[in-house]
Formats: sequence, structure tokens, C-alpha cells
Amino acid sequence: MSPMRRTLLSVGLGLTLLVAGCGSDDGGDSKPDSDADAPSASGDTSPCDLTSDDTVAEVFGGTVESSEEGQARNCEYTLSGAPATLVEVYYFGTADDWDALKSGYESNRGPLTPVDVGDDAFYPSDLMQNEYVVLAGDTVFAVNVADYTTTIFPQVAELAEVIAGQAD
Repeated sequence: MSPMRRTLLSVGLGLTLLVAGCGSDDGGDSKPDSDADAPSASGDTSPCDLTSDDTVAEVFGGTVESSEEGQARNCEYTLSGAPATLVEVYYFGTADDWDALKSGYESNRGPLTPVDVGDDAFYPSDLMQNEYVVLAGDTVFAVNVADYTTTIFPQVAELAEVIAGQAD
């Protein structure tokens, strides 16, 4: 992926978050003790708390070589021996943020295609089915692959369904 494309996508995501007004950072660094703990509504949830390395590896195949928090409310899972080399999971806040987030995505990234995951979900037109944005219970998250290609990764939908099932 070209640095220009990565920069444009990062800027687009940043604008989406800005327009959506997703939550606030209260400066808390606390994390739940396990991946099975449900995210809290207090804004201190790490995107890496939404799933585990083992789950990402099981869904995508291969091995998770590393996982770390990114700079855009995301957790980056670097894989080897899998069809995708980088999977990202974003934590966008609570159900209170859903309508604004959805509107921001539509304004900044084009038409949204509804999908049957969680309580409500869609994928934006620019990344096709390689990004799912989901409301499940009181958790709003997204899953995508950073291997920007015309190849559709069905594992994105599968991982979104797994995370949604854990968040309910």
C-alpha cells in the first residue's frame, strides 16, 4: 500500500471521527483484565480489549506476530501466513455515538451498505466489504483489513460477528 493512500485513509478516518464527535478521552489508562471483559462506557476501553490475538489468528488463519494500539482508536494486528497482513479493530464508543458516527461515515466516505451483524452495521462504499462498522449492545466498533485491494476478505465479516457476539 502506498504511503499516500495510507495517509489519505488515515485523514479520512480522522475526519470521520471528528465529524462524528465520538466520545471523549478522559485520560484514563485502565484496561480490563481480560479480552472477555465487556468494554466500559467510561471511554477507557482500549480497542485491543475488543478481541484477542488468538481470535484474530483463528478467524484469519496464520499467526498474529504483533498487536498494538494504533494512533486512531485502533488495534493493529500484524499477521503472517494469512491472506491479510494487517487487521485493524477500532473502538468508537458507545451506542450514544452511533448515529453521529454513521452520519460522519456517510458524509466522508460515501454510501453505506447495511449488513446483518450485531444490532446495526454497515460497510462504507470506499472499502467495500473489507470494513464493517458495527453497533453491538452498547459497543460501537469497526473491523478492517489494511491490505487495500479489490480482493474481498470474508474474514472481516466473520471477525465482526465474533466481536459483536462478545459485546452483546
